[in-house]
Amino acid sequence: MKKVVVKGSSAEKLSAFFPWVYDNEILERPESRGDIVEVFSKSGAFLGTGYLNTHSAIAVRLLSFGKEKIDRAFFVRRITRAFESRREIFGRTNAFRVVHSEADGLPGLIADIYNGFLVVQVNTAGMENFRGTILDVFSQVLVIKGIYEKSDARSREKEGLQTRENVLMGEVPERVIIEENGIKFLVELKGSQKTGFYLDQRRNRYITSSRIVAGMRVLDVFSHTGAFGIYAALKGAKVKLVDVSRAALDLAQENAGLNGLGRIEAIKADAFDFLDDCVKDGARADAVVLDPPPFSRTHGSRQGALRGMKHLALQGLRILGDGGLLAIFSCSHNISMDDLLRLTIEAARDTRSRLEVTDFLFQDVDHPYLINIPQSLYLKGLLLKKHD
Repeated sequence: MKKVVVKGSSAEKLSAFFPWVYDNEILERPESRGDIVEVFSKSGAFLGTGYLNTHSAIAVRLLSFGKEKIDRAFFVRRITRAFESRREIFGRTNAFRVVHSEADGLPGLIADIYNGFLVVQVNTAGMENFRGTILDVFSQVLVIKGIYEKSDARSREKEGLQTRENVLMGEVPERVIIEENGIKFLVELKGSQKTGFYLDQRRNRYITSSRIVAGMRVLDVFSHTGAFGIYAALKGAKVKLVDVSRAALDLAQENAGLNGLGRIEAIKADAFDFLDDCVKDGARADAVVLDPPPFSRTHGSRQGALRGMKHLALQGLRILGDGGLLAIFSCSHNISMDDLLRLTIEAARDTRSRLEVTDFLFQDVDHPYLINIPQSLYLKGLLLKKHD
């Protein structure tokens, strides 16, 4: 088997079960685009088994910290274990993440189930080399009607791979209806964001809606297909959806109809412009949900992202009255919960508000967080109650 020798700093991280080796941390390596390798320290200590891509900044991703053969049986074990670990949510939904990349010991692989249809992302050269085996194992371990691939273009480009999006098994419809916590949603499997739906926010939708009562005025900003807003509308709230995508808002209206709701007010607008106009016009709300896309994909964009998040928090607080609720999220691992707390503290100071934390919000359990892998915690949120 091919061999990689790493610097001492990398060996320390691998010994603490961090699964990445960056290109500049390697002392010796062969040329490779996804081949299986064994990783050793400079002193000769064995550190793990993974795959090597010398065309990627993250050169090695470990699959095992032991001497483990990477074959079909390996993938059967890992995928079965990942599926079984989700059992606690089976009664709440028929749509969930089955494999969450490094957090399930399968770096570069993401797989979500939507009411019997599997949507996969094969995002690295190492996983690409096992594509056929992985798809076959999914068909063996899971009861599925079809498989659709929607691999991430940005990740594959970094790995020197071309983008893939196509049906891999069975007949996959354009749309399926999923259900979570008794609420139905239409999901576009083809051509939509991520793998089709923001499954990671399932828990947070439930928690946030638990604070909503009939008659409240709720703004769901960056609403996408309206999930937070529909949860609130089913509680009897008066909801406004705000999103820049007309197609997303149209699907949100269909989702409202699926759940026996009338048309929800939906506004196609840039979220920042909309909130600025609300403040200028003296508009008021009883709850504001701010769930923006990732503003910071790299460490270099972090400060700009924090400024943008603080502006959202400021305007949200200016719209809320005494007792109003603000739910604010970041889905970038470059922005920590401490960052989120700090920017909301600053926003509270600038608006002369007192903010009570009613809930700390994170990704749901089918998107596991391993403390050995800080990057696996990416979704953070706060549910805040404003006191004047």
